[in-house]
Amino acid sequence: MTTKPLVVLDIGSTKVACAVGRSPIVLRPTEQATCEVIGTGVASYPTLKSTWPCDQALLARTIEQALEEAHLDTWPDRAIVILTHPALSHRAVTAQLDLADEPVTIRGRDLERLHAQAVSQALEVDREPLLLDPLGYAGNGFDAAGDPRGLVATRVHGRFQLIGIPMAVKRAVLQALDAVGLELDRVVYSLQAVVAACVEESWWSKRVLLVDLGGCCTDLALWDNGHLVRSTSIPWGGMTLVEAIATDARMTMDHALTASLEGVSSPHPIVRKVFNEQLRLVESSLRHLLEETAHPDRAIVTGRGALIGGLVEWVEQVSRTKAVLGRSPLAKGLGDLGRQMALSPSLGLLQRICQTAAASSRGAPSRVGIQGSGRLIDRLLARTRSLLIEYF
Repeated sequence: MTTKPLVVLDIGSTKVACAVGRSPIVLRPTEQATCEVIGTGVASYPTLKSTWPCDQALLARTIEQALEEAHLDTWPDRAIVILTHPALSHRAVTAQLDLADEPVTIRGRDLERLHAQAVSQALEVDREPLLLDPLGYAGNGFDAAGDPRGLVATRVHGRFQLIGIPMAVKRAVLQALDAVGLELDRVVYSLQAVVAACVEESWWSKRVLLVDLGGCCTDLALWDNGHLVRSTSIPWGGMTLVEAIATDARMTMDHALTASLEGVSSPHPIVRKVFNEQLRLVESSLRHLLEETAHPDRAIVTGRGALIGGLVEWVEQVSRTKAVLGRSPLAKGLGDLGRQMALSPSLGLLQRICQTAAASSRGAPSRVGIQGSGRLIDRLLARTRSLLIEYF
């Protein structure tokens, strides 16, 4: 059986986790797509800090350490990167594309033009698209279509959830990868990997709340029928809590890190007080995400910050939804729970890529997404053209 190595890097604010596997290229219709995990590695940055690492040399060394821990026979040449950042932008976008004066069949390339138009008109000029998730299409003659290809219309209208990443962040990742001899294959939004790792197939038709607690960034999102309908990123995470405890309780960072994991059950009154104060920002963002929308069926709390004592129960109380700790089944048996949580996104994405490759080999249609990165010059020209039309 022919196999192909896959390398997934999860670049976080406190660590880099990697998962390397092999997946079948051609499967028989009766075969189940499985991924053979041939190596995993987790490497933490040498110092505790609450800012995303912008030092390319530091990031490159940490990536190299994570890959070395995976004990690979050969050094990879390409990597798929999982990424999030406190400065991500989240926007609900609508766009319309006129096709012809008379009804014509909607093709895949028409949707690509519509996606490019949505990105061009809504994305800030200093950002690149990280995710454009279509929430539904409409046209003269149909409404709320998941995939309008093959339908007939003179125009098509689309609703999307658009997430943009600062170009400086992506540039830092590219430079770090280049320093260790890796080429970037693609960048994947962290919650896409979390969904692949933690959302069971039986939940795809349900409404799921995701709370991903990282070191300096917390991502909140609502997924409905497998699509991202609402999302936000806030500059708060486990290290924010650690620094606040270290300051108020006059502890060293190492002692504050240990105390932070005790959460609401900490014997220290100051730690409990800081914990409750720090969670107000998360509570405000969580309530705002859930207002004026259908109630979620399930909440999944993930990220190494989810291991803070009482945090899963706190999410359950605020969201009024049954909450569970999310981790990939592939991570079980890979060490302590903290390591399992760290490796879950990369292992989950690895498995999802294997399944997608298997579906493509059988001729199943793949999900339409963004192609390319949306060049800065194109967006600048589009903005200039719209300003000229509006004011002159």
